Amino acid sequence: MDENIFLNEFYKMLSPADAWDGEANSIKEIFEARLTKHGITQNQAEKLLNMQKRSLEGILDGSAKRVDVINLLKLGQFLGLEISALLKLFIHDLPQDIVVELEDAKKKSFILSNFDIKNLAKSGFLNTKTDFNEIERRIVDFFGLKSIFHYSNKQIIPAFSKTKKSESTLMREFWVRSAYAHFESLKNPNMYDRKQLVDLIGKIRPYTLNLAGGLKTVAQALYNIGVTVLYQPHLSTTHVRGATFVINGQPCIALTDLNKNYATIWFALLHELHHVLYDYDEIQNNVFHLTGEVDLFLLQEHKADEFSRNYFLPADRAKFIYKYIDNQLIVGNFAQENQVHPSLIYNFYCWDMDAAGKGNYWAKYKHHQPDIKLALKDINVDPFDKKSVDQTVQYLKEHIFNI
Repeated sequence: MDENIFLNEFYKMLSPADAWDGEANSIKEIFEARLTKHGITQNQAEKLLNMQKRSLEGILDGSAKRVDVINLLKLGQFLGLEISALLKLFIHDLPQDIVVELEDAKKKSFILSNFDIKNLAKSGFLNTKTDFNEIERRIVDFFGLKSIFHYSNKQIIPAFSKTKKSESTLMREFWVRSAYAHFESLKNPNMYDRKQLVDLIGKIRPYTLNLAGGLKTVAQALYNIGVTVLYQPHLSTTHVRGATFVINGQPCIALTDLNKNYATIWFALLHELHHVLYDYDEIQNNVFHLTGEVDLFLLQEHKADEFSRNYFLPADRAKFIYKYIDNQLIVGNFAQENQVHPSLIYNFYCWDMDAAGKGNYWAKYKHHQPDIKLALKDINVDPFDKKSVDQTVQYLKEHIFNI
């Protein structure tokens, strides 16, 4: 029979039932078994595949440094292999140095897809934007991962599960994963008690007057009733000013310094405590809720804002003190009487005037805002400045929560 006619007939013989049965361990073994089964020679197979002898043998024995993809796919069809099975066997047969190159390329692709390198370097978390080996080590060490690919193993953030992610989404996801990792590692041993939280909230307001230690004292008290509060710096391109998590049945709150504003930190804390009190079950189902970003889970943010606002400065008291907003002495005395730091009064005034379209007063009253660094001094454990999550948690246990 003419060889070309024979080869054309052989192609027609191939069917799904003629495919690889999975018993052979290499492409070469499958190839040789196919030749034996159909009684053809390697030379005939080369003509059938329209491949040169050197190209075919380079694939079969794994000696080829570079392989023509079309040739590989043609060989896969000849052998009855699905593409995934073909690639698995092909990679298995490659020299170790080529496998290392592929693994390296895979890691770089994963890093580019899951991290905003530019803004993580801007934040100080990364010291390089080009050394991918260093970037990989930094991330793996920080989260305590066995492999860079384990970064996204825990599907704790279903809202960020899109295939293609924007820079802001990547940074937001990193912020959330970092906060989650710290809470999970800390493992607050105290049982959460909602009634105790309600009682404690009624005692928080005066601590806003203690600029240097008030926030730390409140964080310690909340920790003792099962509510963990941590501070985590704002990251570029994100707008998070607070977040509430429910991890292992316990509420956890992460605060950030989005506006570098003392009053905002306290406002955010009470806002998140409202979520703990009234949105606990929904947050538990979704693992976390972010304040300041798009409301991913449709919680009623205005109610949490109203709760925090009314806690510090109810509408009737605001109406009274706003008439004297430019008299620092009266505002100061009013603040003392109502056990709230004056900066919150000025903040609410600026907000209300802005919302009512009566002017922007933020710059005018900015000098009434104390240095937030002083307030955060005792809880400002910048996790992005530490080698690992565990290192930060150890410091928190020893210096803040007194464990």
